[in-house]
Amino acid sequence: MSSSLGDVLASMQLERVNTAEFVGKQLPAPANHILGGHISAQALLAASLTAPGRTPHSVHTYFLRPGDSRETVTFEVVPLQEGRTFSARRVTARQGEEILLEAMSSFTSAPRETRAEPVLYQPPVPEVAPPESLPKVAPHFAEADDNTPGLWASLRWFERRIVGVETAPPAMSRIWWRPDGDVPDDPVLTASLVAYLSAVTLTEPAYAARGGISVSAQRDHSVWFHAAADLTDWLLYEQSSPSSTDTLALASGTMFNRSGELVCTVRQEMYFPPSRK
Repeated sequence: MSSSLGDVLASMQLERVNTAEFVGKQLPAPANHILGGHISAQALLAASLTAPGRTPHSVHTYFLRPGDSRETVTFEVVPLQEGRTFSARRVTARQGEEILLEAMSSFTSAPRETRAEPVLYQPPVPEVAPPESLPKVAPHFAEADDNTPGLWASLRWFERRIVGVETAPPAMSRIWWRPDGDVPDDPVLTASLVAYLSAVTLTEPAYAARGGISVSAQRDHSVWFHAAADLTDWLLYEQSSPSSTDTLALASGTMFNRSGELVCTVRQEMYFPPSRK
């Protein structure tokens, strides 16, 4: 199967309607449902276009409806803050009168020089086998199913290698990943692709901890960006699902550059509706 990185990058080129409204094309998906990671990345990009010169600091997204991937999505941006250090934006994604997503994004300027020494710390990067020593696998577990060829084009834009997977809660897993090709050197696009990937694979530990794949939906997703990702090399993503209730499961992740620098911290909650009798 060929990579869809070109299609993904093309979908990130949003059409500007006015100063606060943008339109984005979607990618094919099973049941024509819009992929959460993709639409949230587009929402982050839309917000960034109203905060020039600033890079993403965090994004918090609620997924409200699945939408229709055969139709475009309109992103409406509301400026909430324009400070010396931070800009805040609210984005509403719509198809017609239906709201698909609400996102809050924070952007920041480059840190100003101060007399005080910066306070720097982060969790240690896990010691794992290098990606070159690991076998090639499908980009996403859904792509490994021979019954669904071509249905997950929106997930075929990256490569990955699996370091290790546990099935008992919290179902810790570690993967290496990188885009399946060259990505333009743009800090906002880089952050958007990191957010995209972080939502896609973070479903897996929740499934594993709960005993397998079942009907589910992403409810919310949050990313805190700590450093720029190096998309010319592999990134390490450590994932787990630390808690689950009757219908909700929380998943957590931390991502590192190959150099050991912490790129982002991620949280995502998934909803598992009760079966209808």
